[in-house]
Amino acid sequence: MTGHLTRRGALVALGALAGCSGANPLSSEPEPVELDAAALRGVVDDSAPSLPERLPVGIAEAHVAAGEDRARALLDAVPATLGPDEIPNGAIREEVRRAREGAATEISAAKAESTPFARLEAFGGARAEARFAAGSWRAIDEGLTREDLRGEAETVRSDRRALHDRWRYVGDDPVAATLVHAAIEDRIASGRSGVAAGEPRRYRADNPLGVGELAEEVERARVAVDDAAHIYDRLTATLDDPADLRDRLVDARRRLRDAFEAEREPLSSIDRQEPWQVEGVDVEDTPAAEALEELFRPIDPERDDGWDGTTPAEALTWAHASFVTLAAFVALRERVREGETFAVESVTDVDAVRSAAIEALRAAEASPAEPALTRHSTAELAAQLAWVDEELLNEEGSVRTSWLRNDVGTYLTVMARARATPAASERVAEALRARPSDRRERGLEAER
Repeated sequence: MTGHLTRRGALVALGALAGCSGANPLSSEPEPVELDAAALRGVVDDSAPSLPERLPVGIAEAHVAAGEDRARALLDAVPATLGPDEIPNGAIREEVRRAREGAATEISAAKAESTPFARLEAFGGARAEARFAAGSWRAIDEGLTREDLRGEAETVRSDRRALHDRWRYVGDDPVAATLVHAAIEDRIASGRSGVAAGEPRRYRADNPLGVGELAEEVERARVAVDDAAHIYDRLTATLDDPADLRDRLVDARRRLRDAFEAEREPLSSIDRQEPWQVEGVDVEDTPAAEALEELFRPIDPERDDGWDGTTPAEALTWAHASFVTLAAFVALRERVREGETFAVESVTDVDAVRSAAIEALRAAEASPAEPALTRHSTAELAAQLAWVDEELLNEEGSVRTSWLRNDVGTYLTVMARARATPAASERVAEALRARPSDRRERGLEAER
């Protein structure tokens, strides 16, 4: 028997092995239920929606094409065939070869993405991987050193500072602007564009791979700064009378955080170690338990949520995700309270939960409730569903149902979160679009 172990399934298997040495041949433990892997693979059909990332601002195709050209140029700088004559050290040769092959694969995948923003993101990743290979190869072939890269690193840092100085939280529609500025924050305010030209983290400084590591870091930073500048310039080009929305974003963050903390207060009575426990229902070791544990973790009342330290726009996308997860946890826990554990006893059970997740994703996408904000959530959920689909497609032989709890649990979290997304989108949008007088009145009510 063969099969792919999920995280929790692996623990179950290890536990079983640990108990083998003292096993009682007359044990009354039931035989584990096994499913045919071919039938499981058959569950994965083409019904899952493709929901690529979008951004409510136009990305110029010329900018995307420039990213692709850069990725291909870096790839072409490394010989397609590397042998002992080119790189005598086998370990280094394998790392450079792997990076080049990975970059080639990423370029092909990026080309197939269906939206300009998704292609932009994917080509950025391909550039970084290709730059690692190219930097390492130049260190071997031309004697490139980390010191040679410091000037380029400083140029990126200077460009980052210049962009940060001219960047303002401007916009027309505050919801669309929030998503655009969150993308900019991700690139220039949260470290993606930082360059630390000190000691390498993975390799020694005198190792060619250490040079490749810094080259990769500089490239990632360059991608982040250039893309952030492009996104910002495309946004400002659409504005006739740009208004600074920073105060509005900060105010919405404060009010949404206060509301969220009040609404999650009832969760304080839940066992943090076993948040899936529901009185009267045997839910342990079921997909429902996996899903409830996964949903509870980011909304745990004792967890430091970090809202204060988060940049304004990203804090609002965090607020959106928080309300989605809270509603998903409460709704799923209520279904468990009614006796539903989504236990897996057959391939049909797996298919049913997957189909429910897909239906929920499609319903969320079809909802008129703030489609841009909704897609921000459903794109990630669709990616999670695709990840589990890939897990099932890799199954072979026969698979114990206990090994599938984590996978089916992920389908459940996708379903629950997708169902909760449209309402959360409306809630965050309402906070962002509140008139100043509405915000003042709500502040006074909160003070009372």
